Amino acid sequence: MPVLPATRWLHRPPGEAAGQASFLAISQVEASCPGGWDRHRHAEHEVIVAMRGDYRSTLNGQAIALAPGEALVVKPGDWHEDLLQSGTAFTALWFRLPGGLFVAEVPASRQVSRPAPALLAALSGLEHLAEAGARPARLDAALAAILGLLVDGLPSEALVPAFTADHGFAARLQALFARLPPGPASAETIARTIGLSRRTLERQCRAELGCGPVQAHARWRVQRAGELLRTTDWPVRSVSATLGFANPFHFSRAFARVHGTAPTTWRLSGGRPPAPPPARRGGSA
Repeated sequence: MPVLPATRWLHRPPGEAAGQASFLAISQVEASCPGGWDRHRHAEHEVIVAMRGDYRSTLNGQAIALAPGEALVVKPGDWHEDLLQSGTAFTALWFRLPGGLFVAEVPASRQVSRPAPALLAALSGLEHLAEAGARPARLDAALAAILGLLVDGLPSEALVPAFTADHGFAARLQALFARLPPGPASAETIARTIGLSRRTLERQCRAELGCGPVQAHARWRVQRAGELLRTTDWPVRSVSATLGFANPFHFSRAFARVHGTAPTTWRLSGGRPPAPPPARRGGSA
């Protein structure tokens, strides 16, 4: 019978419906003597991030070894066995992801990620949120940032199209914006939540979106407001408050800068941009 290492578990609390990528549990594992878990089949995704010592396992019959800081992403249906030595420590994260992360028949060796160092801080942040009993939406937002870091360290040919590098960053940023608290967000908050340095975030935003992260978030809030005005019967004041604008006047000004018209006019037009003014004919009146 295998010797099971010390494990500390934190699970997703009951509550709101899960988003596309939903956090399930996180645990810290430390082996004081050789042991581990026998070969077993996974029902959900698991990420194993080596923290100390050499983490060794088999995945679908292939031997896997992780150095500290490296991660193994186990997908549903995989056969996995942990082979731990004394002093081995790792973080394990479970999540649900409809549609999956990898293409079919991906080799086990291509499921090893070499993510940015920011992953460790992002994992610690998620663990603190789970320990504090944070709402599922906040846990899922932290998970989205972690997935972005993991994806950046995986070979692009192993990933399904939704996670390829061509549109991974923009998709991660949009998912993050949807889960931030209402109101403006600083560049520091966005960078910390998505798991990047502020300088890296600024550079990627300007390269891919043509503006800084604060401006990108402000534009997203107004675009989201346009969707709500077009698809709901909420009063303009309610839409403004939902997205954290200081007051309806401030909301109307911000909305007009992006959409070229007032919120009420936008709603009446069905979300169409305003028509250009008629061309003036030449000659005297």
